[in-house]
Amino acid sequence: MSPAAAEALLRGKGHSITAPRRAILRFFHGNTSHPTAGDVYAAVSADHPEASRATVYATLALLTEVGAVRALRTAEAETRYDPNVEAHHHAVCPTCGALADIPAEAVAVTLHGRVIQAEVRIEEPCEACQEIVERSLRQFG
Repeated sequence: MSPAAAEALLRGKGHSITAPRRAILRFFHGNTSHPTAGDVYAAVSADHPEASRATVYATLALLTEVGAVRALRTAEAETRYDPNVEAHHHAVCPTCGALADIPAEAVAVTLHGRVIQAEVRIEEPCEACQEIVERSLRQFG
């Protein structure tokens, strides 16, 4: 969702657009890293010192509530945020915890012969961790 679309969504639900909220929306635009609240705070507060940790957490809760971002619970018990609100799945690296989007069409879930809406989470090493494993195998193998 573009920052302008998210702003329109917030305004349509009666919420004001503050400088910190606008900065958070810009941070999420095109971001595929699935950041934590701490990641968002670190990025936004660098340019907007008035953005307190409480402001960032409250804004993330609001953005989740209005459907501008998705909150993802991970095995690490830390919530990550995904600005891609379209139906899709995730691959999670079991080594470093990195998340990557998988298009919904790539994994079809059927129940009683019908495709259903579901979120599938696949554990797969990310490229960086896979490279480390392969390098170790070449070196010591």
